[in-house]
Amino acid sequence: MGDNKKIGIWSLVMMIFVPTFNFINIASNAVYLGPAAIPSWIIVSLLFFLPLCGIIAEMASANRDKDGGIYTWVNEAIGEQWAFVGTWSYFIGILFFLQMAFSRIPVAASWALFGRNIFNNSNAYLLPILSIFICVSMTYIATIGVNKFSKIADFGGKFTLAATFIFVLMSIVGFLIGKPSATVFTAETLIPKFDVSYFSTFSWLLFAVSGAEVAGTYIKETENPKITFPKAMVRGTVLIALSYILGSVAIQLIASPEVLENAGLKDAAFVVYHVLAENFGLSGKIIVQIYAAINLITSIAAYIIWMESPIRAMFSEVPEGTFPKFLTVKREDGTLVNALWTQCLILVVLIAIPLFGLNSIDNFFKLLTDLSALTVVIPYIVLSVAYISFRRTNKDVDFKFFKSNWMAYTVALIVFVLSCAGFFGAGLDYVVGSTGKEAMALIIKTYGGPIILITVGLLIKYFSKRVYENN
Repeated sequence: MGDNKKIGIWSLVMMIFVPTFNFINIASNAVYLGPAAIPSWIIVSLLFFLPLCGIIAEMASANRDKDGGIYTWVNEAIGEQWAFVGTWSYFIGILFFLQMAFSRIPVAASWALFGRNIFNNSNAYLLPILSIFICVSMTYIATIGVNKFSKIADFGGKFTLAATFIFVLMSIVGFLIGKPSATVFTAETLIPKFDVSYFSTFSWLLFAVSGAEVAGTYIKETENPKITFPKAMVRGTVLIALSYILGSVAIQLIASPEVLENAGLKDAAFVVYHVLAENFGLSGKIIVQIYAAINLITSIAAYIIWMESPIRAMFSEVPEGTFPKFLTVKREDGTLVNALWTQCLILVVLIAIPLFGLNSIDNFFKLLTDLSALTVVIPYIVLSVAYISFRRTNKDVDFKFFKSNWMAYTVALIVFVLSCAGFFGAGLDYVVGSTGKEAMALIIKTYGGPIILITVGLLIKYFSKRVYENN
């Protein structure tokens, strides 16, 4: 592959930005937390997201000749077994996330075409059908290759960044020229109430900033990766952190807690654009349609990356025999076409089952979704431990985000502690208040689920190895 086809720095920045930043995350956490979302985003950005991205930048730069992403980084630091555990958890968590995520695209398309969500009531049955079509279409785009779909991410990411910047700017300008804030800012409203409900919501904020690691699987496709990748990680991280923090401030200026709560989690991000437009005498419907069209393009790009990157991480660098050879066959550009279409088939089954009214099977898949809810945080726990080992054994790496070992170990410990806290905190809201058998069932599903699914992955690996060695 010639250099003219390599991914440039700003395209890579957008491939970090697009799957990580989502304006809907700002709106939904504004619904849950109100003004307390602002300091929460600051804490998450400074203590978790920025250190995590520094860790990723260092480990990816040191392994720039490999395209396995998180699998390669962990494998090089603490061995193949932990690499499998971390990457399998990552892959499974994203798989079940995608099953639910495809339904967001028709909603964004509805806002873009009609200026409202037409899937709220009687038309909701169409979402699974449309999701299947979207899943197949996006899988096909993912198989075309990273150099093609990175252009969608580049285009959508820049427009999303522009839309967010305009939203923040107009919100602040409106406030400065005398439009009163829709939210009352006081010490009481800004300081979080450190109760179980807040701790649970704060944990999901940690998951909202996950995604920067997906770019690591494309480092071999990057132009001059030794310099480009670390620079792109730094720029992407700063853009994402500022977008989340300033976007949270802007939403509070524009919409009161009551407006956000009435809009609901699905529609709050669109409603605030409508409110902002009408504050300046513009057509709320048209502005929302423009924003929704941008959100639609960005969502398509984000979900394609989420479909393709975890596949690379899971199947591209594993030892022979870990999975059936059919799943690990790579095209010259690193694309695992067979694995992508196998994933598509699994997703179609997961989406389609409820359409046939097969309640027992439907309940089984819902159980799998519940079991997988917290698997997405396990890779960050494993990665933070791997990074400590990486810094201890790699004294002279080309790129060091954290110059001193003391700083490197400190931030890794912070990421580890917050990841563990996120794992246990995210399920507290479900468990606290329940008693007896109900509480025990919730604990097993919420916290035991990842262990069960990791065990399943290890069994698949074990039997695949046995078959491989016997042939």
